[in-house]
Amino acid sequence: MKVPWFENAKWYALAGGLAAVLALLAALQYESSRQISHATTEQMLANLEGALMNLRRGLESELTPLCRDLQQSETEPGDSSAPDYARGFERWRRAAAHPGLVSGVYIWQPTGSRSPGFFRLNLQTNEFEPAEWPSDLTRLHQRLQELMPKEVDPRSYPPAHFAPHGKSVRDHERPPEFDPSSPGDASPPHPPEPASLGWMIDEIVPVLVHPVVQPDRTPNFAWLLVTLDLDLLRSHLFPELVQNYFGAQDRRTYDIAIVKASANTRSVIYSSSPGFGENAGVGPDAALNFFGPPIPIVGREHTANQNLFSYGSPPPGHEPAQAVVSSAPIPGQHDPEPFRIEPILYGPDDQGWEIIAQNREGSVEAAVSTLFHRNLAFNFAMLLLLAVTMGMIGLNSRRARRLAQLQMDFVASVSHELRTPLTGIVSAAQNISDGIVDDKSRVMRYGNVILGQAQQLTELIEQILLFSATEKDRHRYYLQPACVAELIEASLSNTSALIRSTGVTVERQIQPNLPPVMVDFKAFSQCLQNLIANAVKYGGEQHWLGIRASMEESREHEKEIRIAVADRGIGIEPDDLKHVFEPFFRSSAATAAQIHGSGLGLPLAKTIAEAMGGRLTIESVPQRGSTFTVHLPVGNHTEGTNGLDRPRV
Repeated sequence: MKVPWFENAKWYALAGGLAAVLALLAALQYESSRQISHATTEQMLANLEGALMNLRRGLESELTPLCRDLQQSETEPGDSSAPDYARGFERWRRAAAHPGLVSGVYIWQPTGSRSPGFFRLNLQTNEFEPAEWPSDLTRLHQRLQELMPKEVDPRSYPPAHFAPHGKSVRDHERPPEFDPSSPGDASPPHPPEPASLGWMIDEIVPVLVHPVVQPDRTPNFAWLLVTLDLDLLRSHLFPELVQNYFGAQDRRTYDIAIVKASANTRSVIYSSSPGFGENAGVGPDAALNFFGPPIPIVGREHTANQNLFSYGSPPPGHEPAQAVVSSAPIPGQHDPEPFRIEPILYGPDDQGWEIIAQNREGSVEAAVSTLFHRNLAFNFAMLLLLAVTMGMIGLNSRRARRLAQLQMDFVASVSHELRTPLTGIVSAAQNISDGIVDDKSRVMRYGNVILGQAQQLTELIEQILLFSATEKDRHRYYLQPACVAELIEASLSNTSALIRSTGVTVERQIQPNLPPVMVDFKAFSQCLQNLIANAVKYGGEQHWLGIRASMEESREHEKEIRIAVADRGIGIEPDDLKHVFEPFFRSSAATAAQIHGSGLGLPLAKTIAEAMGGRLTIESVPQRGSTFTVHLPVGNHTEGTNGLDRPRV
């Protein structure tokens, strides 16, 4: 059956339109996924930088109580002295979550003061004792000597309590640069009191450095040094902060490290994962300096801190968030912000402590890319599934239309097949009833015509009913051993009238001593009869029919019986070969030759062959003929493939 060209054009147009829609959806999905991935990357980096800032503030919050308690000692009534710092340190130690964080407290009063020298706080007696400079503070000692002014004008330092009541120095203009020659303010709002210029840290030791101005003393400048326990930072404080802001180790998305960086080298102070942070050539996803103005570290160039007591300038491209030197909070007032501690740098390549973070997938971009490709694959799979579903709907629709057309052709063909014998029967019966035939021999001849046409009609109806039963899995086959030669002879005998009427010559080639096959004798005979009738109808002008039976080796290297029915007729076109076993199918060549049929003979033969545990194959060459071969297993019968009930007898 050929589908009209306009039907094909309609389906092709519909398929093309659907393909274009799917392509557009795929393009939009890709662009949307790409934009979402970009936004996700930006959001993840922003969240990561926020977490790094929180971790930095977490350490500042740990150090702020220590700095505050020590600074309060400077504003207590009376002269600020060593016992005041000892009492402030004891207050902090009693309330601290990590009292072992401080490994030593020192006061250095330069030569020329009332009590010159270097003093160490005895943590057992809580008293300051004369001591020598520790070897690990030698470099800091030299640095402080280089930067030590001879005298500090108290009007030039920026204590917060010099600001109007209730405000900090951040709410006003910056105080002048710390310079002994700076005139400062002509009249300070309050008389000078002991105060600090802020807190700094030498990250090599590490040690907190606290310059103290004492206006009523000469020289009026001293240093408070607080050394921190690096082992406690590594083993307790840093892991706690990382867990607080980045989660537990098994659920953490990022690897975190705290490193001491210079121009081309990097030493790891703490790492959440072994080995992370050691390779200075691998850029992290995000990084942040631990002390000083909070600015991104990646790409930053440091300059030597030549004047630690002045307001410095941030790196190019970064606006200062605050002054470089943190102003001290007003003692007794609540300051929700932690102290800012500035780093002491020893050269242009010194970058101080840095917090670096890298996604465990390799980078944030790699993690988002993995998610992007996974989502893209899922979305495209959904689009592909949609395309397949739409294609299946289209194919099923075409198949349903084609099946409906085949059924219409079947009805027309069956009607013709029924009309032919009925016309013969009616005509013969009419002649007999009208008395036209009165001779006994003619009556017998007419009776044979009626009988033959009735048998043909009966066979057609039985074939239709048998096909309907097999399609609904209602037919029962009774299998028993049968001789191949007897099956062939029975089939030829049942079709002898058709063979004689068409003048077909039958050629038999049956291999002797073939083993029996397990079949339903009647049903398998019907299978062979359908193949014989098909060969007779489509045998063309050659009027030749060949039947061969032999035992061969199957594709599974097992013995099988092959029964082949061949003709030398019109053959079958290659495009029609895949449809010949479909119900109601009629080839275009058969329709053009006006060869009538129901389109059920070959599908029924195939169904019966498979029910016997075999199969039916076809070989055909247009205008040269066709060969249908039934393959049956030798020996015990195995179950067929159509699930029919086949009890053995």
